[in-house]
Amino acid sequence: FARHYGEKNPLHEAGRLDVGRWVDALRASGLSTPTIVNKTGYLRGFFDWAKARGYYPSFAKDDNPAAGQVVFRTKEKRARRVLGFKAFSVDQIRILFSPEALEGLSEAAQWGAWIGLYTGARVAEVGQLALTDFVVQDGIPSIRITNEGIGQSVKNDASIRTIPIHPALIERGLLDRVAMLKASGETRLFPKVKMDGVNGSGNWLSKAFTRHVEKNVRLPEKGKFGFHSLRKSVVQGLQTAGVSSELRAAYVGHELGDEHHGAYSRKPTMSELLAEVSKMTWLFNDKKADAANERQTC
Repeated sequence: FARHYGEKNPLHEAGRLDVGRWVDALRASGLSTPTIVNKTGYLRGFFDWAKARGYYPSFAKDDNPAAGQVVFRTKEKRARRVLGFKAFSVDQIRILFSPEALEGLSEAAQWGAWIGLYTGARVAEVGQLALTDFVVQDGIPSIRITNEGIGQSVKNDASIRTIPIHPALIERGLLDRVAMLKASGETRLFPKVKMDGVNGSGNWLSKAFTRHVEKNVRLPEKGKFGFHSLRKSVVQGLQTAGVSSELRAAYVGHELGDEHHGAYSRKPTMSELLAEVSKMTWLFNDKKADAANERQTC
């Protein structure tokens, strides 16, 4: 956007018209609507960041210059459902996260995959995690998804959230890894990741996981598999476990379209979220639960 708008032009003068012209240029370049939506989402996060720090004039929540610039047409929505990312089945998850299959991933990519499986976080949200994003809130170990750090960004306002760390991640040693990295003087969960990469801090993880998927499971006839499939798997897994739509949205950072929720509902507490998301278990190596899991569409 800066290159299109003019890197020497004042940020505070950039408006909806400027963003609209940039979107038109993206369309003219041949980019797909989902890609443009992603790009405008991160630009929206940037404007929120700039506003919060006084670099851009204050605006109401829905008046972000990058908000509402791209809308999926009905035909595009239908095609996206058919050709977009698909959730993994429980069998596929068990294959992908088996010790034998994970040997093909680096240690960092393995941790990124585990975090994706139990948080449903977007790949960029995982890749940009700082050690200071691991906090204790209301006495519960939690992860902050934020745009406050250097090189950090989020897709939209709903993406900014603090969520409890799933017990399975603690059991696998995530907090031990955080403590080890802090003791080594590191500041990020993935120290080798370049925060100023062209395609974002999650690009390395997305590519590694896609190769992992292609190597270990059969690809769908329609649609595709990738790191984003973990996000869909988590949402559906929470739904299967009986977690309400409000709590699912709060956990994965989704916007609820109903104005009632945003205007009248309160944020769930960490204990409420933890109690609900803990119901989502993939039951690895638990043969007694196989029958129940086969019925769970994730």
